Amino acid sequence: MGIPSAQPGPQSAGRVARAFGRARHRLRDARVPFRLGQVVVGDDPFNGRREGRVDVIRAPFVGLRIPGTPAGSLVFFDYRNVRPAD
Repeated sequence: MGIPSAQPGPQSAGRVARAFGRARHRLRDARVPFRLGQVVVGDDPFNGRREGRVDVIRAPFVGLRIPGTPAGSLVFFDYRNVRPAD
């Protein structure tokens, strides 16, 4: 019976790196406090104040579908400039 090596092999190091990468991705995405379909108001000096539904979440941005705009067009706001509609 041999004594197991104290150093991890290259395969286990890659597995640990992938696990940390997945955890980092989940934490980054979890920071956006809005959910898809929620009605919000985005206020930005460049895009102006717009009300719409959250259609895309790509942290740190949320894409809003604004009523009255052409189909397929989204306006993206930093989630820190977005608040729930009254």
